Amino acid sequence: MTLPVRERQVRLLADSRASEPRARLAQASSRAEFMLRLSRTVSAVQHPTRAMEALVTLLVEEMVTFAQVTVFSGIRQATVGVVHDGSVRTVAGLAVDAPTPLVDEVVRHGVVEHLMLAAGDERRALVDQLVPDPGLAEALDALGPESLVVLPLASRGRSFGALALARPPGYGFDAGSLAFLEDLAQRISVALDANLVVAESRHVAAVLRRAMTPARTRTVPDLDTAAFLRVAHEHEELGGDFYDVHGADDDLTLLLGDVAGKGVEAAVHAKRIRNAVRTASHVDRDPAWILALVNRVLCDEAEPDSEVIATAVCGRLRRVPDGLSVELANAGHPSPLVLRSDGAVERVEAGGVALALLDGTTYAATSVVLRPDDTLLLYTDGVTEARGHRDLFGEERLVSTLRQAGGMKASAVVDQVAIAVTTHLADRQRDDIALVALRFHPEQP
Repeated sequence: MTLPVRERQVRLLADSRASEPRARLAQASSRAEFMLRLSRTVSAVQHPTRAMEALVTLLVEEMVTFAQVTVFSGIRQATVGVVHDGSVRTVAGLAVDAPTPLVDEVVRHGVVEHLMLAAGDERRALVDQLVPDPGLAEALDALGPESLVVLPLASRGRSFGALALARPPGYGFDAGSLAFLEDLAQRISVALDANLVVAESRHVAAVLRRAMTPARTRTVPDLDTAAFLRVAHEHEELGGDFYDVHGADDDLTLLLGDVAGKGVEAAVHAKRIRNAVRTASHVDRDPAWILALVNRVLCDEAEPDSEVIATAVCGRLRRVPDGLSVELANAGHPSPLVLRSDGAVERVEAGGVALALLDGTTYAATSVVLRPDDTLLLYTDGVTEARGHRDLFGEERLVSTLRQAGGMKASAVVDQVAIAVTTHLADRQRDDIALVALRFHPEQP
């Protein structure tokens, strides 16, 4: 029994060579409109698997009775297929480890396969070589197609998948429809490839973000800690500002820094610096020595045309009889501030050259003692250089903001500064921002 075929399917894939010019023009217009709609459908969905589902759904609704798209690209190995048999629709989507034989042939050679199918076991064998899902393969075989076409999906000089299509019994693919389908596959390739690039970039960003984001500020006896980190552009999710607190409770290493630039590249370099500091601190916890060693590593590894520069403050925190001793070394970074419990604010001067700028640079450490309820604040230049309507936020505003937070919890200090900077910026463009506050709060005996 021949299944009814919708008029639009016939018009899109009909052989129009013998048709009147008006009919050929109408078909060309329908094809152009369909290709545009298909491209927009795929591009509008920002998740590759859902984009593949939208693609095959539209194909079976308006052009064919079977469609399957398979993609092998980076992190994505998946196939999605649909068989539309009258009112019955069979849908399958699954992750695959390797392409089926027919798909592999098309992807490796980048050529179109147009297969004529004989009824019986031979047809089922070919279907099984194409369709990895048993239920979908059974539904396609039951449909009784007389031919299949498998087209490569290729973009940027490489094949990354395949599109398979079938029509109901009595309808095949002539030279004209095959040429149209090749054009269609190219449109689909470009749209899907763009979708995959975005997805893979997001995956890389997510992996980096997990690697870059420090664990929640750790609980250390007598120390109240809080941090705030915000990237310049929310859609990037990664930036060049970084911080870390690690080591034994009685001998902590503190780090806060800023890599020039934004986005993934800056985050990668920030991760390298953070790892280098952690490694160096296993040998010697002197912050001046740590920064000198990290600078040497960055200079040794720098490419000839590298423009990677970073600033950082490295500190060492240890208990002393009269409070908490903090040794700080500075590599071109904004000077840390000490907020005393009574609201007084002191600038910790410790100058030094930025990292990765000059090989052989040495640094000097400056010491300060925190007494009960004193707070040390480290911050990046995204705070003081936040541009408001008339001027920058500046160190003077920062100091004024801090004076109102004397004796407060570390989280309250961080929140107060972050709110003040955000208010000053309003809706203007912002830079990456990082804040770390450490309040010495000894437990009562």
